[in-house]
Amino acid sequence: MLNIGFQLMITIGILAANLINYATSKIKGGWGWRISLGLAAVPGAIITVGSLLLPDTPNSLVERGHGEKARLMLRRIRGTADIHAEYEDIVAACEESRAIEHPWLNILRRRYRPQLTMAILIPCFQQLTGINVVMFYAPVLFKTVGFGDDASLMSAVVSGLVNMLATFVSIATVDRVGRRKLFLQGGVQMIVSQVLDRRRATANLPRSSFR
Repeated sequence: MLNIGFQLMITIGILAANLINYATSKIKGGWGWRISLGLAAVPGAIITVGSLLLPDTPNSLVERGHGEKARLMLRRIRGTADIHAEYEDIVAACEESRAIEHPWLNILRRRYRPQLTMAILIPCFQQLTGINVVMFYAPVLFKTVGFGDDASLMSAVVSGLVNMLATFVSIATVDRVGRRKLFLQGGVQMIVSQVLDRRRATANLPRSSFR
């Protein structure tokens, strides 16, 4: 649930961007797209300033040899001076990771191949579905199928809203049903949608196209 919170923030940002695009499209004089584009600097500025104020994690400090700073950071995070046990765990984990020889070569070993294969193929096929194109260029895609300017922007808003609501469903169910079932049902939905879209597209082709 906590990990999906990251994805939730992304979907909220996409929906906010779609709403801003729709609202600024009403501004006359060619200023709409300028305001829409300029507002993208707001979250960018927040991230930049936030990164300057963000402290290092105790794990990072230990890995870089700043043991005393790591202790101080742990005390600050936990709000107590009783951090010895946790600090020792971090140090032990760091030393254990350093003891591993050739970690990048180890993942190529036979016993790790199933995990490595899935770690590569899942995001690869996710990109090949074209979902990023749909989310980034939704208004343009909707215009190509005959939607008007306002309708295409509103359709992008609806897509962003569905995307965000689906993320809430994942957050509510992932710890109960597991990621594998969510992954499988998402794949089934994608297959069904692609088949229906293919059949509809084929039905709309003139008969001469099949010759």
